[in-house]
Amino acid sequence: MSEQASNDTRLARILGHMDFTWGVTLRAAKSIAKTDAWLERYRPGGPHALWIVGHLAYIESGALKRYTKAEVNPLLHWKELFDGGTSAVGDLAHYPPASEVLETFEAARARLRAYVSQLSGAQLDEADVIEQIGVRDRQSHIEFMLWHDAHHGAQLGGIASTAKEKSA
Repeated sequence: MSEQASNDTRLARILGHMDFTWGVTLRAAKSIAKTDAWLERYRPGGPHALWIVGHLAYIESGALKRYTKAEVNPLLHWKELFDGGTSAVGDLAHYPPASEVLETFEAARARLRAYVSQLSGAQLDEADVIEQIGVRDRQSHIEFMLWHDAHHGAQLGGIASTAKEKSA
């Protein structure tokens, strides 16, 4: 569909996808918080809910760092806990308090969304190449980030459903 045939702009559609995808993930995370199922895993050996939420916050803060060309990820102190390739440790004492991780997750997303919401078409088209994941510009990076969220959001959804069943 062309931009002229739609009341939505390209950016509005991106933000709509972001709001929908992130909303699903946030609802699952809040459900997990209500049942205190932070160490539940979506499958044996898989990451637990606390790691997933911290990982998303860390990675998405890194995306904002990349977009703004900041010197460091504001969550750099979480690198050893939540970066890709780290393992989820089954001990809450290994992590910041779950409430802090959830609050940081929400705040990081608010900052990233505020940044994305002011991008122009030219800024969305700005080169940002990451060959191994098929990213070629800022828009495709945002789209990959939403895929990444949906992947982990599905894991959180499974954990939330299981935790609800156990608490019923």
